Amino acid sequence: MNLNLENKLSIVVPVYNVETTIERAVQSLFENEYKNVEVLLIDDGSTDTSGTICDKLSKKSDNIYCYHKENGGLSSARNYGLKKVNGNFIAFLDSDDYYLPGCIDRVMNDFQENDPDIVCFGLKKGKTEDESIELVEKKKIGCNTSEAVELLFRSKATDFYAWNKVFKRHLFNDIEFPEGKLYEDMVPIYHAFKKAKTVDILDFTGIFYFQNSNSIVYQDFNPKQYDNISQRKILLEYINIEFPELSAQANNRVIDGYLSTGFKIANSSSNNIGSLKTYKASKKEVSKLLSDHEFKKTITITRKIAIYIYILNAKLYRFLYKLVLKK
Repeated sequence: MNLNLENKLSIVVPVYNVETTIERAVQSLFENEYKNVEVLLIDDGSTDTSGTICDKLSKKSDNIYCYHKENGGLSSARNYGLKKVNGNFIAFLDSDDYYLPGCIDRVMNDFQENDPDIVCFGLKKGKTEDESIELVEKKKIGCNTSEAVELLFRSKATDFYAWNKVFKRHLFNDIEFPEGKLYEDMVPIYHAFKKAKTVDILDFTGIFYFQNSNSIVYQDFNPKQYDNISQRKILLEYINIEFPELSAQANNRVIDGYLSTGFKIANSSSNNIGSLKTYKASKKEVSKLLSDHEFKKTITITRKIAIYIYILNAKLYRFLYKLVLKK
């Protein structure tokens, strides 16, 4: 593939009440030699000064475009951006994260050399870079579809994130992010990987994922966090039909959803009525899953022990999760 000036990279950046981080995110996009980039800032009904900041940024550069819309959530903003992009390649950056210097250069060079449909790269995650965890997968060029989908399950550096990958635009011609849901990356990224002929995994750290303690994911339990389970169940349905050889990994991923969400439920405040209701419902659901012999035999022994403790005693599960499982 001849990666010339006609090959534009479109980066969709949803923006909602991130006045302290949005400029940092945008600045990171231009710390590269590759300049054929357009940045689409999608102001999703911000109530702080984020929208004004985006307007100022767009006036400073011909490569930055700002759009304002009513609040609809992260998926809604991404879908809006997908309709506006002009590039042959597309990436998604959350506005409190940022690319590390040279990331785009290395990704676009790989597209030129190897012509994959998707390029993935490693990440740092934490509250600061100095205190971050670094996750990088071994370099793999030309992964076929089944190999790439398996890596989504097996590699913490790859996983179902939208933001540590760059895609050929055509992959998203008929893919949208599920609006009104949390953990919205999982199913769309699976569909993109399923459509890709080849995927390249690069062994460098390209993005810093900011673990924001103000995010709903880190706050007291909210029933919306149950999307962490429901999205995994949807994924499991696809895997059972399209990649049955990966059903065990998908089954374990569903149980992981119950375990991580279960900790948030068990760790919620005593007056959180929604958590108690959800706890009872989740126990019934997971008990039904484990009554399926074929499902049960694919679950690792550690997960089985953990989920049975969760069913029997939420307080004990919370203690053990803090002590062992969360490490």
